[in-house]
Amino acid sequence: MKKNLIFLTLLLLGKILQAQDPQQILNVTEQKYNRVKKFTADVHIQSDIPAMKILPAQATIQYAAPNTLEVSSKSIVVLPKQGFREIQNIVSQKNKYTPIYMGQEMINGRNSHLITLLPKSDAEDWIMAKIWIDVAESLITQSQTTTKSSGTLKVNYVYNSQKQWALPDQMFIEVDVQKFKIPKGVATDLHRNREVKDQGTIGKITLTFSNYKVN
Repeated sequence: MKKNLIFLTLLLLGKILQAQDPQQILNVTEQKYNRVKKFTADVHIQSDIPAMKILPAQATIQYAAPNTLEVSSKSIVVLPKQGFREIQNIVSQKNKYTPIYMGQEMINGRNSHLITLLPKSDAEDWIMAKIWIDVAESLITQSQTTTKSSGTLKVNYVYNSQKQWALPDQMFIEVDVQKFKIPKGVATDLHRNREVKDQGTIGKITLTFSNYKVN
């Protein structure tokens, strides 16, 4: 009886997963992000990178569809190579990946679809991407991209004032310090402290956006 119950549970779970079309979920999400043709915003950047001393920075970010992004600041800005909308750029290139539906998980208190993307070609820099999409809002709540050049980048997204445009009020980024591209202005501090073993290998960067001007 117990074995039959387990079998029926697995069978039901399999049918539920099969019923979810990962590409359709991604398409609905992409449509939300594509509503933004251009925007500008102020961004406060707080960086916590092991073995590096980086002061908080204020910057201006400008975006124009489909993938033009400029960040300007009078201070040294530490941001990952992948950029602000890298995961959206990957999702938009449907012919370059295979999506796999992995189920649902709670992310930041939001029930989210988990979809794994695998590139169809070894020529891509990214090796695998995981995307968590809010079931109710069709917004990306979390992403994790593994690349050949920059290691793994994990991002959590918080939406509030600009939710209607699918633009985050905050982004919490985790980077692989061993492969992180270091700005020239702070490289000296890093090399001097490279031998410190208890510093950790995960760097954290918090972006807080304000004064959005959209379209």
